Amino acid sequence: MKTNKFKGKVEKLYSKILSNKLITVCILFTIFTLLDTIPILLGLWPAKTGIGPYVHLLSRFILHSILISGLFIFDILRKTIKPKLIIYAITFVITWALLLIYLWINGIFIELHPDAFKDLSRSYAFMYGLLGAVIFVSDRTKKRVKNKN
Repeated sequence: MKTNKFKGKVEKLYSKILSNKLITVCILFTIFTLLDTIPILLGLWPAKTGIGPYVHLLSRFILHSILISGLFIFDILRKTIKPKLIIYAITFVITWALLLIYLWINGIFIELHPDAFKDLSRSYAFMYGLLGAVIFVSDRTKKRVKNKN
């Protein structure tokens, strides 16, 4: 009984995220911007000056938009492809490619760190792998609880 309530809440949250794309991106953008700003306010590191903060904020918004687009790609693929692992891999490749294209376009206008592509790839693969592990564990837990009932 508790599993059905939990599953219903998760499905409602998932459908809200899918139906409110811009709101989801804005919420994540706000949370991460606040988390990034707190150490600056506490004096742990200096604030950026010049045009840098504005470019950084715009880039963060675009990156969050690309990452959230992965949910929509996953949802579209879910309707045609059954194995979740294949959908997960396809979504990773598409969103990773979008991030690399975005970084490449940035490289046309600003000088990037020499390891920018490697750093982005490493960070994104780690984050995506962590997300996949959480999804895998939660799916297994749901199946065990469902089988016990």
